[in-house]
Amino acid sequence: MAVDTAAGSLVVTRDRDNCLHAFVNACRHRGARLVEDVGACRGIVCPYHAWTYNLDGSLRAAPGMGGVLDFDPREQGLIPVRLAEWGGFLFACFDPETPALETWLGDLPERMAAHRPDDLRCVRRMPFDVAANWKFLIGNALEAYHTGSVHRDSLGAQQAEAESTRGQWDALYVHGEDDKSISTLPGGIQPLPFIEGLSARARSGTWFTVIYPCTQIVFSPDCAWWLDFQPLAADCTRLVLGACFPRSSIELADFRERAEPYFQRWSEATPEDNAIAEAQQRGHGSGRLPAGRYALSEQCVHRLDNWVLDRVLGTQAPSHAAAGSV
Repeated sequence: MAVDTAAGSLVVTRDRDNCLHAFVNACRHRGARLVEDVGACRGIVCPYHAWTYNLDGSLRAAPGMGGVLDFDPREQGLIPVRLAEWGGFLFACFDPETPALETWLGDLPERMAAHRPDDLRCVRRMPFDVAANWKFLIGNALEAYHTGSVHRDSLGAQQAEAESTRGQWDALYVHGEDDKSISTLPGGIQPLPFIEGLSARARSGTWFTVIYPCTQIVFSPDCAWWLDFQPLAADCTRLVLGACFPRSSIELADFRERAEPYFQRWSEATPEDNAIAEAQQRGHGSGRLPAGRYALSEQCVHRLDNWVLDRVLGTQAPSHAAAGSV
């Protein structure tokens, strides 16, 4: 599978031993891009000079290189990139100095364990091209301050509170109802059963988490959805939304029919969020806008902005686990 990121393109493979790998998506010979999409194959063949790689990244064949002085195929495998897995999600990292994934995630796996992310299956991906900076999109996802206006005719006003977290992530807890999640538009029945074993708080609310810098996973009582924010330019972001459901729900005979209200919710609310982020981008176009004040309900946005500033300025602060006020 080809994965394009701001740091470069990756190819992710699963080899014959069921092991996962990530590599720079470029041939070791002349640097041609190797993989364009997703699929199954026995090896990766460069479209330029037909150098062929095994799924573990090792070089299998290099036509015409037999007489080249000191050419050792064992030294010409694909360039590996760090890859780790949690809850069925894969995380790649180009920087060898970045802490391990379990350190980065902190207490997120423990806090969301009851939602059983390993049991979730992604049934649909929805791409959006948004003419806005990625920080506007993620900042919008970390507050419910806007829902009564931006989503006036779809989701309506929502009540939320910032969570305390440990690690490089943050979360907004949005209140729902005991017998109905916010994964569908208001007013209908609950289409799919809740995940078994959830606490009372988990059954009556939804966590909008953000794994810094560009990944959101929303944990709801009956499903989950993820948003991959891919910065393309200072004013352009590719957003991919993935819809996930427990296997027990997917196995229901009428699952497709019962899942339709969820798709409708995402199809209506996501463009509304995208549109307001684009309006925010246009408003910042002159570069003359002074910094605005944060509302009390924008604690997570404040923390995101500080997280970015710490890294831009090289003054990384400790975890915001105890942060509770602006």
